[in-house]
Amino acid sequence: MSGETGPLDGPKAHMSQDPARSGAERSIVVHGDVQGNVSTGDYTLNVIYADGKFVETESVLELPLREPPPLRAPAPADLFGRDEIVEQAFRQLTEGTSVQLYGPADIGKKAIAEAVHRKLAAQGQRGHVLSPRAGETGTLEILYQRLAEAFFGKSFLRGVDETMLHEAVADVSDVHITVFDCELSREDVARVLQTFSGCTFLFTSPYPTLPDTAAAHQVQPLPRAAAIELLSAELGLTLGPVGLQNLQFDHAYRMAEDKPQRLRQYAEFIKGSDQWRARASREPHDQPPPVDPDRLSPRHQAEALAVALSEPARSVLVALATFGVPLAAAWFAPVTGDPRAADAGPELYDRRLVTYSAGTYQLTEDAAAAVRNQNWAPTAAATAAEGLTAALAAKAGPPGPDPHLLLIVARALSEAQQWVLVSRLVKTAAPAALAAGRGQIALRLYVLGKVAATHGGMTKDLKYYVSAEEQISNLLKGDKLAVAAALALVAAPVVPTAKIGSLFSYLAKLATANTAATAGTAAVVVAAATTVVVVASGSGVPDGCDEAKQIILAKHQTAEMRATKDFVERSRQVAAGLNAAAAKATDAKVKSALQTRANERNSVADAKEREGDDPDIHPDVVAALTAGKALQEEIKDMQKISPVCSNVLE
Repeated sequence: MSGETGPLDGPKAHMSQDPARSGAERSIVVHGDVQGNVSTGDYTLNVIYADGKFVETESVLELPLREPPPLRAPAPADLFGRDEIVEQAFRQLTEGTSVQLYGPADIGKKAIAEAVHRKLAAQGQRGHVLSPRAGETGTLEILYQRLAEAFFGKSFLRGVDETMLHEAVADVSDVHITVFDCELSREDVARVLQTFSGCTFLFTSPYPTLPDTAAAHQVQPLPRAAAIELLSAELGLTLGPVGLQNLQFDHAYRMAEDKPQRLRQYAEFIKGSDQWRARASREPHDQPPPVDPDRLSPRHQAEALAVALSEPARSVLVALATFGVPLAAAWFAPVTGDPRAADAGPELYDRRLVTYSAGTYQLTEDAAAAVRNQNWAPTAAATAAEGLTAALAAKAGPPGPDPHLLLIVARALSEAQQWVLVSRLVKTAAPAALAAGRGQIALRLYVLGKVAATHGGMTKDLKYYVSAEEQISNLLKGDKLAVAAALALVAAPVVPTAKIGSLFSYLAKLATANTAATAGTAAVVVAAATTVVVVASGSGVPDGCDEAKQIILAKHQTAEMRATKDFVERSRQVAAGLNAAAAKATDAKVKSALQTRANERNSVADAKEREGDDPDIHPDVVAALTAGKALQEEIKDMQKISPVCSNVLE
């Protein structure tokens, strides 16, 4: 392995080869008080972090495949008005066809997917279920890393090569994979299906992006009759006309926006109220007393129930609202500083102020609003940092929390200029993030550590963090960052000429670029960009195409597109214009192409808006990458629409 080692602080620190490891894995063992970092330039290899050291592991081609576990059968749950879509999705999956469930949030996609899982589990189906992780963007690279982790049992710190991954799983068959909240484009979904050609996939997504449109099922809002049936079952009542009137069902149905998950929340909050419990023994059950419709609102109920919590449970509720990250019960006490908080989970769940999934508690939207309305003081970042640092350092501590929590707490401390606490937290939090395979979070933590050490005058820590930042960046990105930034500059030169030299000097600190590869790839981008020739529309142009052309070619200042918000605004404009063009289209193919591209544009904008701009990356680099992303999407606009609208592209 060719590589570098960062300077190690302290006279007692040194590095040596680990003789116990050989063959597929080699490692650098770190001795002493401070850990060093190792980087590699060969992108075909990968690196994991285990037992306090970086381990070089061979490519996925040489790693053994793990036997996929049997699919877990979720607890039985009644679905109302959804049986047909469950049966159809199950039938297509058993026939070897991948399936997509799409629609807005809380419409019931996950409940339908779990119903499908129950049927698959009954047949002994094996596979993996991937849910989104806090602070992680849903890119193709991230999905490949998650899938490689599932199939090979290692949390890779670098991206996984798609070609090698395809070859490594070429013999895999009869494995099912569910990906929740997938926001990949149609092209990326097609690449995933091709890479894992022996597997079936079930995607839940906001928009239809599955290449096989016959297997993309829109999850519709809950019909009124099904909503009545759901509410009746949840409340344990046979709701007749009087009961419906007195329960103000129409109000609940309207406020729930036809979404079954919201309607279930109404039922749970109603059952959790003292008034409902007090009348549990009264008859007849189908004629409860009149209820103020406003008091049926989950947000009002959540606020009333939150006020009545015990102090330990309230402190956990506030912590969940402060940091916005799901937490396992084992981390309640460290984050809140209250040892009694460890047992607060059942109380919060009984009030339906949280949901429980995969061993973690997640705050509901209404409970978060209740905390805001009460104006309760947020959990102190210093308290959370002290507890997290101690728990992470304990040898027999619980499995680590979501690494995004560590980053949120470190950022809060940095904003409060509590430099010593930041440095202490980073020393334990960054290795925990690396061990969990979250290299980007570890990199950001090291940057925060460097800032804290600089402002706090901690010279020894500063030397370590400077080395760690540079080495982890090289470790994670290899040559990719410099190449990507160079391509962005060539494609859309938004950086002033005077800054280009300093920009590339900055990039050189982040990655060692392969000059020939960079120049060759940049030439390809230039060629691709210069072949986009726009012509005026001629006669016989299908309806909607002229409008599409106008929005795609609308004048905009590329030089001003320096941040994510600029890209998001432009993408929203294009999506709105394409939606309007699709509404005017009379040809089915034209309408479908325009609408699909509009949905993709919105999906990309949503993803970028959630991702935001990384405050730890140089603004010129952000500007270059933003402009490059904008050009990439504009070329995709042309590619998607030109087959049905010949006037758009020559």
